[in-house]
Amino acid sequence: MDNMQEDHQTYIIEMDHKICDKFVSILIEPGYNYSYVNPNLVDKCGFNKEVHAKSWLGQLDTGTKKRAHHWLRSYAFNLNGMPIPMHMNVLPLGSYDMLLGMDWLSLDRTKVDCYDKAIECLDDNG
Repeated sequence: MDNMQEDHQTYIIEMDHKICDKFVSILIEPGYNYSYVNPNLVDKCGFNKEVHAKSWLGQLDTGTKKRAHHWLRSYAFNLNGMPIPMHMNVLPLGSYDMLLGMDWLSLDRTKVDCYDKAIECLDDNG
C-alpha cells in the first residue's frame, strides 16, 4: 500500500491500493468500531453484498448520518500478498472507497504506527 498521508494528521492513515484492477482510496481510522466500503466500489467490482438482518444508522466524521442496509461478509482484502478476511458495511463514504476500523485492526493483530504512517499485520505464522 502506498501511504498518501499528510504529516500533520497524526491519528489516521490514508492510502491508495489496487483492488479489482482499480486504485482505491483507503482510510485507516482506529476511531471507528467497524469497517466500511463505498457502494460505488461494490458495484464496480461486482462484490456480493448481503442484506443486514436489521439496518442501522451510522454517522460519518462530517456529521452526516447514513443507514447501512448491506454488508460484505468475509471479503478477502489482499494486503501485499496476505489475504485478510473481514466484514465490511456498505455505506457512502464521500471521497474514500474504504474505511478500515477497529474490527479490521484487531482481527489480524494489526499494529499501526501513526508517527511513521505504517501498518503491520500478522498472520497465523507471525
